Amino acid sequence: MSAQNTLEAIPKILEQSLIPQYSKDAEKILKQIENEPGFSINLLHIIASTNLAMPVRLAGALYFKNLVKRKWITEDGQNYLLPLEDIQKIKSEIIDVMIKLPNQLQIQIGEAITLIAESDFPQNWPDLIDILVQKLSLTDFVNNKAILLVSHSIFKKWRPLFRSDDLFLEIKLVLDKFVEPFLKLFIELDQLIEKLKDNEAQLIIYFENLLLLVQIYYDFNCQDIPEFFEDHMNELMAIIHKYLVYDNPLLLKKDEDEEVDVLIKLKTSIIELLSLYVTRYADVFEPLIQTFITSVWELINNFVTRQPKFDLLVVKALQFLTSVVKIPQYQGVFQSEQSVNEIIEKIILPNVMLRENDEEMFEDEPILYVRSDLEGSDFDSRRKSATDFLRELKELNSELLTTTVMKYVDQFLSHSTSGDWKNKDTAIYLFSSLATKGNLTNIGVTSTNVLVDVVKFFSINIAHDLESSNVHPILQVDAIKYIFTFRNQLTKEQLLTTVPLLINHLNPKSNVVVYTYAAITIEKLLAMTNFSQNHQPVFNKNDIQPFVMQLLTNLFNLILLNSNTSPEKLAENEFLIKCIMRILNTCEDTFTERMVIVDQLLQILKITAKNPSNPKFSHYIFESLGLLIKFGVSQDATNINQYIEHIIPGLLSILGEDVQEFVPYSFQILAYLLENYPKASGLPETYKTLIQPLMSPSVWQFKGNVPGITRLLISILEHDPSYFVAANHLTPLLGVFQNLLASKVNDVYGFDLIQSILLNVPLQSLQPYMSNIARLMLTRLQKSRTDKYVKRFVVFLNLLTTANLSDAKFLNSDALSGGSFIIQLIDSVQPNLFAQIYQTFILPTSSVLANLQDKKIVNIGVSVLLTNASFASSYSNMIVPTIERLVKNLETYEGISKGSASNHNGPLLTTFSAIGGGSGTINDLDADFASFGSNYSRLVSITNQPYDPLSQIKTNDFSVIKLTILLNIKKVDITFLQQLNPETQESLKKLGF
Repeated sequence: MSAQNTLEAIPKILEQSLIPQYSKDAEKILKQIENEPGFSINLLHIIASTNLAMPVRLAGALYFKNLVKRKWITEDGQNYLLPLEDIQKIKSEIIDVMIKLPNQLQIQIGEAITLIAESDFPQNWPDLIDILVQKLSLTDFVNNKAILLVSHSIFKKWRPLFRSDDLFLEIKLVLDKFVEPFLKLFIELDQLIEKLKDNEAQLIIYFENLLLLVQIYYDFNCQDIPEFFEDHMNELMAIIHKYLVYDNPLLLKKDEDEEVDVLIKLKTSIIELLSLYVTRYADVFEPLIQTFITSVWELINNFVTRQPKFDLLVVKALQFLTSVVKIPQYQGVFQSEQSVNEIIEKIILPNVMLRENDEEMFEDEPILYVRSDLEGSDFDSRRKSATDFLRELKELNSELLTTTVMKYVDQFLSHSTSGDWKNKDTAIYLFSSLATKGNLTNIGVTSTNVLVDVVKFFSINIAHDLESSNVHPILQVDAIKYIFTFRNQLTKEQLLTTVPLLINHLNPKSNVVVYTYAAITIEKLLAMTNFSQNHQPVFNKNDIQPFVMQLLTNLFNLILLNSNTSPEKLAENEFLIKCIMRILNTCEDTFTERMVIVDQLLQILKITAKNPSNPKFSHYIFESLGLLIKFGVSQDATNINQYIEHIIPGLLSILGEDVQEFVPYSFQILAYLLENYPKASGLPETYKTLIQPLMSPSVWQFKGNVPGITRLLISILEHDPSYFVAANHLTPLLGVFQNLLASKVNDVYGFDLIQSILLNVPLQSLQPYMSNIARLMLTRLQKSRTDKYVKRFVVFLNLLTTANLSDAKFLNSDALSGGSFIIQLIDSVQPNLFAQIYQTFILPTSSVLANLQDKKIVNIGVSVLLTNASFASSYSNMIVPTIERLVKNLETYEGISKGSASNHNGPLLTTFSAIGGGSGTINDLDADFASFGSNYSRLVSITNQPYDPLSQIKTNDFSVIKLTILLNIKKVDITFLQQLNPETQESLKKLGF
């Protein structure tokens, strides 16, 4: 143990980490000692120490949580990264430590326990639930709160999971130990609240416990209703109902707008639980539903105000009512004229009207306003939930609801003539909700209410606001958003006339929400595809050519408005950069001012690199760079030198400064530049200097780097394989392969790399390593194989077998092809081992591949083996089983072919995922960037296709694939064909053999 890894030294280092000028050095020291035995348990004791200052303890708690996140277990979940003795000590002490901590420390250590449980429970921490249950008490509700908080954080992971035997076994294990104390606590809390209803301090503690119990109630029921809860439903739901309608002035501060009181949180969680029961367990819950419908209705009308702190409660209540509307036996309640009027007046209108705090957010937090207002965003709002409720009601009686709502729309419009913009805003919002059939998705509204005319409403009530600069900004947003919402209902010509009007709003004088929505709408217009024409883009490069320069100029000016402030401020509006990306994608190779845009993007990157705070913004910058390079090179291949000169220095600067969030992107762009650089010009010096750093272990430790580095190494290897041999880089390169192959997460990249090595490096240079390469693959196959590994291994072998059937792109394609090479490779480990590998893995896997490219390569590869002399002589006993398997596979192919004739996007036409390349489009980009910096984000614009040795045969061209396989079968000796079973012989005839 080093002198710095002690209970005396660590607090001093933590204290230094809080001082800006010493923080980097302190963090470096902590990183150096964090793997030493005793460090992590010392850190836990420091957090628990009441003798130390709170900031030091908090710094320790944050470091401990992040250490657990980074170093508890390997990515594939196989091995611990911290010393085993520390692991055991932490698990035995951490819950006791957590219970005694003050709240802000408790939260951090609670999260650490959750992270540990995520990897270790139940297999490697079987007594966790026993420990938690033992510490629950019917008297100490301060401690209970900590235990229940941790318990909920462990159990809530069940909510989004797919049903499986393992999941249900885990839930059952927890239920068997937890439900009895759960019920006792539930009943005891109810009695204590009744006894101490005038004691504010105690009530708050009790209600915080009750809130956690209700959340755990949901956790226990999220997958299925356990027998215990079915048996005790009346008893538990009586208490649930009591607190749904409960009121106590001590727990609800009427004059406080912001902080959400614990009573509001409890009611919100109760309604969330009720929604689960209504949607999933209506059959057993049916006797109680009516009571809860009435209570939720009264709650919205009588208890809830327009204060923001009630927002989530209202959202959940409206979602509950929306769920109830879908149950046939309760639909009558919502269908009379009186009930519809009451719903509109008491529920819909109060929740769609703009409030003062909405206006404040519009002005003070414009980007947050946009995100919460956008349909399909992760943010639930009162407006959106009221709209969903309204749309569900419309499905019951479209005519009655349309007539009723239109009365209110006309009423609000008539009141807006005097300049009351709020009434007009409400009218537009109501009309849009009414006109939309179904939900507004990412592609816009696909069908509308036939009882209203969206185009006419636009021309009479909205068009003026789009053109005028003298209306309230919110009405300008309404006008822009109307185009955004109903873009599919307008013709291409109508939409083109709106583009100059939208461009006018892209200026610094416009309100931030106005210009942001203008950018969003332009981006969505350019993303539109034609449903009737095989989803071809509605707008092509010629359509937008007249607008391109003004659009890009305006958008860059808006982004760079904040270039002199913080990098976070500059990067906060991802909608602007996404619009730029879409424009570059649409105008393709017609755009001439590429280097100007490249320089502006690099300038923005340089600023945001100081603090990359918005992952989507960063991603769209790199996609934009990728598009500029791709279309620039396609326009003129000689342009590649310009891009290399302009872009590489900026990327190397990013790599030099270790801006981790940008590193995976930089590797992809560096790889793409080299992939398009002429081989005749040799390997650029810049790339030569990168080779050694790329093979050092430190650069591979961030999992997000792995795909990009692999691609870059492969691009260097394919560009100049001799450099690896001449510069003695072959051994470390194979070391990289070995490490990748050993990882269940990264093995696919190991195959990509070794495949490229075998295809490109002269075989005589590889000869000393061949047996070891095969042994590594087979050891992994024997000891820790996964389905993914087996499939990739089988594809790899068949890819080599078929390597020369396409144009001879690679040095060794002839030497590898035909099957002799893979037989020798496997048999070099042990004589006749190929027979076992073939029968156990290759042949069975040929039937189960879903990816069509893999399926093609493996089935044709297996058929090529039939024509191989060494296979025919050494493994003749496998010829008949091989033909029989291929014929069955061809029959499956026949079924796929017939099924896909009418549907070219069937389930089997899967592209490679992000880890293996594949073809995507910019339209695929609306993804989750939550784990930015830790996970790999593939750049769609410059995705490389996985190598296909049979590229001349289309993956969905069944007739050519069938013909190729049948021709190979025809080359087999007639005596083997005569041994086929009658069923196979009949199938061959049907296949045209």
